[in-house]
Amino acid sequence: MQDVAKFYGLQMNHSGMACCPFHDDRTPSLKVYDDHFYCFGCGATGDCTGFTAKLFGIPQIEAAKKISYDFGLDLFNGEIAVPVNPRLKSENDFHVWLRNANLAVSEYLSKLNEWRKIYAPKNQWEQLHPLFVESLKRTDYVEYLSDLLAHGSDKEKKLYYKENGNDIKKIQERLEKLAAEVRPVKRKAI
Repeated sequence: MQDVAKFYGLQMNHSGMACCPFHDDRTPSLKVYDDHFYCFGCGATGDCTGFTAKLFGIPQIEAAKKISYDFGLDLFNGEIAVPVNPRLKSENDFHVWLRNANLAVSEYLSKLNEWRKIYAPKNQWEQLHPLFVESLKRTDYVEYLSDLLAHGSDKEKKLYYKENGNDIKKIQERLEKLAAEVRPVKRKAI
């Protein structure tokens, strides 16, 4: 289930929680388990084919064919899954990106503001902490992104997605790197 969810664009945190693609979700409320998913916000639930069917608006049998085709499983004797309407897929990709962008920008902006307070130099001779410098360099742009995602028109958001959507990916990668740095190292028992 987690592989299918990731393949179709769901951004999950380390505990398997994600923003639900089936309703307007700003905080992660969808839990992805090994064999199914459940949204605590809207109640959506199902397995891999149910998730895929609901995500792409196709019947479950076509969702099974799509998974088989996309993952190279060849379960349907060479039949190719019914192609998804490219316009619908494009619109869905945008909405998945938008949810993930809102989450990433909000989390990163919070960290930048926190770093500006925590790592502010106490006097003029103190060397600047790298996270303080990052907050000085990035806060204005991330605040702009936050405003755009919260208050921009659909046209402005789609234009940003089309032209600069990878900026959000860079923010997500930065957040993942930060999370990896604070994760405790698992030690083997002797």
